[in-house]
Amino acid sequence: MGKQLYKKRTGFVEKTIGDELVIVPLVGAVAQMDKVFSLNELGVFIYKLLNTPRSEDEMTNLILDEFDVDKETALQDLKQFLRKAVENTIVQKL
Repeated sequence: MGKQLYKKRTGFVEKTIGDELVIVPLVGAVAQMDKVFSLNELGVFIYKLLNTPRSEDEMTNLILDEFDVDKETALQDLKQFLRKAVENTIVQKL
């Protein structure tokens, strides 16, 4: 598994709405409403983990502790989240 570290980027406003977290990027003091991101329960869990740099291995183990899923599913979901989050610049590789 990966030793690559990930961390969430700064420059976003976060708002919890129901079970979802909505993330809006800021440019200066202006919210970019055309680039709003919405995270489900697993996405919120992973995103909050990324307040500090974490590896895929560490995050996978934390997902397994928190959710009733097998390791293959946890890793697949994590990789999908990280790929999309990095592409959309809400998470960065360190």
